[in-house]
Amino acid sequence: MSHAYESSDAPTLGEQMRKERKSQGKTLQTVADACEISVSFLSQIERDQAQPSVATLHRLAEYLGHPLSGFFDGASITDRHQATEDHAVIVRSDRRLTVTFPGSGIRNELLTPDLKRAIQFIWVVIPPGEGTGDEPLVHEGEECGVVIQGQVEIWIGEDQREILGPGDSIYQKSTIPHRSRNIGDEDAIIVTAITPPSL
Repeated sequence: MSHAYESSDAPTLGEQMRKERKSQGKTLQTVADACEISVSFLSQIERDQAQPSVATLHRLAEYLGHPLSGFFDGASITDRHQATEDHAVIVRSDRRLTVTFPGSGIRNELLTPDLKRAIQFIWVVIPPGEGTGDEPLVHEGEECGVVIQGQVEIWIGEDQREILGPGDSIYQKSTIPHRSRNIGDEDAIIVTAITPPSL
């Protein structure tokens, strides 16, 4: 069984975002301008009246210097695997921390023990027809992924479209706009490594 970030007693995405913004003394206007969204849309996100795209969430998290996954749960996850700096840490498949984004059926299961490592491995499950959205993702770092199951359409930049199947892999600089979508009729599974971590 996976453990989702969101739970009934955990602060909502909007509450977490508002708390982080206010703790930094930033106004709605400042954050909205920096992330290229309207003040009213940011206000709606913070009041849980609007669901931002994955790309918008990435921009907000990056601007606020906050791990993206930190908006989904106020609790630390380090105890889950008793991680220490000088020992190997086993992450059992039924103990993976799972992050799902609002409005998306994509499930991101963390394969690394916590969010404090130099690299992040993620088991990504994309249902048929689902994807990261029409707005491309752009963030710092590099990433590499290998398709385990299914057929995935990947867009790199505006013009490069690739179809990846089982065993196919992709490496890219994360600063290049990119998006993906499952074009098959079964769940697509991708194992992705990202450095520095962006979830």
